[in-house]
Amino acid sequence: MSTHFSQLFWGLLLVILDFSINGFDLLVDGLGYLIVAAGCGGLASLSRRFAVARVLCFVLAAMWLLGFAIPGEIGAFFGIGTTIVNCAMIWQLLGGISEFAMAQQRPDLSIRACNRRLAYVIIMAATTFLGYTMSGSGNTSELAIALIVSMLVLIVMILHLIHRVRVELAT
Repeated sequence: MSTHFSQLFWGLLLVILDFSINGFDLLVDGLGYLIVAAGCGGLASLSRRFAVARVLCFVLAAMWLLGFAIPGEIGAFFGIGTTIVNCAMIWQLLGGISEFAMAQQRPDLSIRACNRRLAYVIIMAATTFLGYTMSGSGNTSELAIALIVSMLVLIVMILHLIHRVRVELAT
C-alpha cells in the first residue's frame, strides 16, 4: 500500500513540475497521470473514489495527448475542460485519502484532505476565471501572483499530506 501512495506522490509531482526547452516539456504530464492512475488502481479496494480518480487520470492522459492536436481557437475550451477533469480527479483522489484516513481513525488527516480538495477547486476556478475574464488587463498582476503563490503552497500541502498518509497510515 505504501508503494501506491508513493506512486500518487511522484506522479502528481511529475504532472506539477514543468521543465520546458523551446516549448517542449521534458517531464511528460501524460506519464505522470498514468503513474497516479497506477497508484489509484492499487488503492481502489480502500475507496471507490480511488477507482474514479483512476479513470479520470486515464482521461487526463488522453486529453494531454489530444492537446497537441487542438487548434488555437478551440484550445481555450479544451483548457477549461481539462481543468474541470483535473479538479474532479483531485477531488476524488483526496476524497479517497479522506475516507482511508477516517477508516484508520485519523480524522485530522481526513479533515485536511477535505479542506485541501475544496481549496484546490476554489483556487483553480478563480485562476481560470481570472485568466479568461481579465486577459489583457494590466490590473490583475497582484491577484494573479497571489493565486499562483496560493496554488503552489496548496500543491506542496497536498503532496505533504500524501507523504504523511503513506508514512503514518500505509506502512
